[in-house]
Amino acid sequence: MEQLALFDGFMLGVAGGAISEFYALYNLRHSFHESKPGYIKSWFYWVVTLCMILLGGAAVVLYLKMGVNVNRLMAIHLGMATPLMIATALKEKPKVD
Repeated sequence: MEQLALFDGFMLGVAGGAISEFYALYNLRHSFHESKPGYIKSWFYWVVTLCMILLGGAAVVLYLKMGVNVNRLMAIHLGMATPLMIATALKEKPKVD
C-alpha cells in the first residue's frame, strides 16, 4: 500500500471532518423549521465549525508526519473522529490533588 501524500491526507481528513459536522446539522432536520437554533446564524458558530473541519485534516497530516501508514478510509475516519476526540478531551477535567 502506497503512503498518502500530505495534501491528499489533509483533504481526506477535511472531508471526514465535514461529514461529522454535516451530520450534526442533519440531526436538526425534523425540528429545524419549528425551532431553528439561534446559533445557526452566528458567524462564531461557522468559524468554529470550519476550524473543527480543518483540524480533521491537520490530524491526518500529523499522523502522516509521524510515520503512521494511513490509508484513505482511515484518513476519512480520523477526520470524522477528531472533533469528537477534542470535545471528549475538553470535557474530562484532570484530577489534581
